[in-house]
Amino acid sequence: MFNIRNTQPSVNMQAIAGTAAPEAAPEELVWEKIHFFFPQENYEEAQRCLAELCHPTQGALPDHISSRFEHLKALAFPVWEDNIQCNRDDIHQFCILDADSQEILSATLDDAGNYTVNCQGDNETHRLTLDTAQGEECTGHAEEASGIVRTSFLLDATAPQTAAEYDAVWSEWERAAPAEESPGRAATVQKMRDCLNNSSRVLNVGGAGLTTLPDRLPPHITTLVIPDNHLISLPPLPPGLRELEVSGNQLTSLPPLPPGLRELEVSGNQLTSLPPLPPGLQVLTVSGNQLTSLPPLPPGLQVLTVSGNQLTSLPTLPPGLQVLTVDGNPQLTSLPALPPELQDLSVSDNRLTSLPELPPGLQTLSVDGNPHLTRLPELPPGLQTLFVSNNPQLTSLPELPSELQWLFARNCQLTRLPESIRGLPSSARVSLERNPLSERTLQTLRDITSAPDYSGPTIQFDMAGPSVPREARALHLAVADWLTPVQEGEPAPADRWHMFGQEDNATAFSLLLDRLSETENFKKDAGFKAQISSWLTELAEDEELRARTFAMATEATSSCEDRATFF
Repeated sequence: MFNIRNTQPSVNMQAIAGTAAPEAAPEELVWEKIHFFFPQENYEEAQRCLAELCHPTQGALPDHISSRFEHLKALAFPVWEDNIQCNRDDIHQFCILDADSQEILSATLDDAGNYTVNCQGDNETHRLTLDTAQGEECTGHAEEASGIVRTSFLLDATAPQTAAEYDAVWSEWERAAPAEESPGRAATVQKMRDCLNNSSRVLNVGGAGLTTLPDRLPPHITTLVIPDNHLISLPPLPPGLRELEVSGNQLTSLPPLPPGLRELEVSGNQLTSLPPLPPGLQVLTVSGNQLTSLPPLPPGLQVLTVSGNQLTSLPTLPPGLQVLTVDGNPQLTSLPALPPELQDLSVSDNRLTSLPELPPGLQTLSVDGNPHLTRLPELPPGLQTLFVSNNPQLTSLPELPSELQWLFARNCQLTRLPESIRGLPSSARVSLERNPLSERTLQTLRDITSAPDYSGPTIQFDMAGPSVPREARALHLAVADWLTPVQEGEPAPADRWHMFGQEDNATAFSLLLDRLSETENFKKDAGFKAQISSWLTELAEDEELRARTFAMATEATSSCEDRATFF
């Protein structure tokens, strides 16, 4: 399993609630039931035949499909030959039966070159080449249900067919190595030989100093791991590949992706775009590239990590997505609707102005470093981790879920805290340093945390209050605390107060609103807040009344209600 992100703990797909391990490839399901049809010395060739029949690659002709089935039959013990049926009913129809004569794989080939493989209810159709002059073409068809373009892999009639032919291709590639790359190529060729001879499904050639790969890779592998090299391109990929890890290279593009791919890790390259994604992809990690957009996402995607790119927006998110990491995209200003199954959301170091409604099962929210974020939506009841530090326009927090374990809200503009902070469990950790908390807030924190019977969360805050007069916030920010939040996409009622902030005595009026927001009436009397909101609406429409009110604000700030409590 690949490391999904480097700013949070690794995500193990098997550990995500409700996530099943990726199903086996069709050829693996079939092989498990028929391997005893063949002498052991024919295992390797029989497995290669099955992989080619289930995943045709570029340049295939109908006759080649027929010959592969005939070849597979010839490799079997005579007693099992009838279980591999070719050209059944005098048409291009093939099938493999298990030991109980139950059909486990069938294939049909029509006159238009459509080759359909059915393995235990899973259908996959490929377009074969009818004219040998078109042998290098590769076609695709649309998966209408998901909107994902699925590329058909066609069998290349010129591809090596035996271990000796593969070895010849690899040996030629090894001999052509520059001197400084020669040790890495030699080690890679040895690993590919071992892989082919031992029928290993995994090829790992990370950190070998490679600038290229041979034109042909072991055809039966399902996992290819080649990180931390100097590759600028990849050869055609094996048709049965399930996992591809090519992070830390210099790739500018990717070849067509195999239809059964489940995990794709291509972080730390120079990609500006991605090819169409396979419909069954479950994990996509493309951090540290130069992507400005993403293709349509597969419906079964569960983990998406796209940090450190140049994305300006995200496509519609799949309904089953559980982990979304989109840190460090400095042109990203908004998010699409979040899927209901999302558990982990990290959107730090962007330019978000707001967040959409949060899914009920969200457990981790990281939204540090968004300089234009002014407020958070209602937090889900099961949230356990909340990171909101370095948001210079965030002036308040919503009510905190009772199960919250980690709250980091450093270096914001918080002046007060929600009362629910008292109810957090003793195991919780809260960090509030470098916020302009009011003196009353600080005193309340000092009192409750120093009480002999205190059993609440550990709270870190700056013990001393401000040593300089309180700095006034921008007027529209102070006003926004009193007005009803709007729905996503609607103009904020406080926006029109931007221009009023330039009027005489506007600073004093901003301080007055902040003082009032720290009173007990603000927290406990909904009618009081409604009265102030109505008053602000009237002031916005009456210039003369607003001027008189601003002028009286200086005196009011020294005499407004002193019975305020912090919570």
